[in-house]
Amino acid sequence: MKAAVRTKYGSADVLSIQEVEKPMPKENELLIKVRAATVNRSDYHALTGKPFFMRFFTGLFKPKLCITGSDFAGEIEAIGESVTSFKIGDRVIGFIDMGLQSHAQYMSLQETKAVHMPVNATYDEAVACIEGAFYALNAINSMNPIEGQNALVIGGTGAIGSSFIQFLKYYGL
Repeated sequence: MKAAVRTKYGSADVLSIQEVEKPMPKENELLIKVRAATVNRSDYHALTGKPFFMRFFTGLFKPKLCITGSDFAGEIEAIGESVTSFKIGDRVIGFIDMGLQSHAQYMSLQETKAVHMPVNATYDEAVACIEGAFYALNAINSMNPIEGQNALVIGGTGAIGSSFIQFLKYYGL
């Protein structure tokens, strides 16, 4: 399979498209044919290793993961023996901000890290919504919102801010 690969931190110049071995799902994993992925701010930080503190999570001197990519939308091609929440053919999405190796034709992922894709969304639409919603929901969950409260969102036009507004509305703020 083909994948975007790098062996060191840097700009996009350190990336190359290479032929790599197709992953095999472990007992609790899914093999996913990646249909869409984005290049987002999380990918930029993982690619460049900047700000420097990122390297404590992604690899101090060189990247732990050689294939880039932090989000995906795709279709399950195979499942591990103990997988119960998904079946072959299911459409799924996912995001891990420190890297998921989704800039490849195939990827494997633990069953607990994937989510069923909305039935009315295309792969491109679904993957474009993940990163902003992830960060917004994490922030809101730390707030313990109470219905009827007021909230001010500064910068509500980007991915995170617009997701934040939608979640606040959902919670009745």
